[in-house]
Amino acid sequence: MDTLQKLAKGALQAQNACNLSGVVHSMSQTMTELWAHAHEQGEGTDWVNTHPISILYATQIAWLSAGAMANCDVYYKAHNACKEMAK
Repeated sequence: MDTLQKLAKGALQAQNACNLSGVVHSMSQTMTELWAHAHEQGEGTDWVNTHPISILYATQIAWLSAGAMANCDVYYKAHNACKEMAK
């Protein structure tokens, strides 16, 4: 399983989580790996910040802490992208 596939699967699993601290810890580990991948690809902050994996984690954290999503369209695009990467 490649790095992005593994990270995408984790991001999708986090969408069912109800424990904010668990999601935050998982995101922290994921971001470390995503940054390593970004560096290998010559990518930077914008790539990491707007990556579908980052968006799914950030949205779940927002959902668990605020109870609402700020932009559903961005979320669904990220969710579908992660589904494709996870295959």
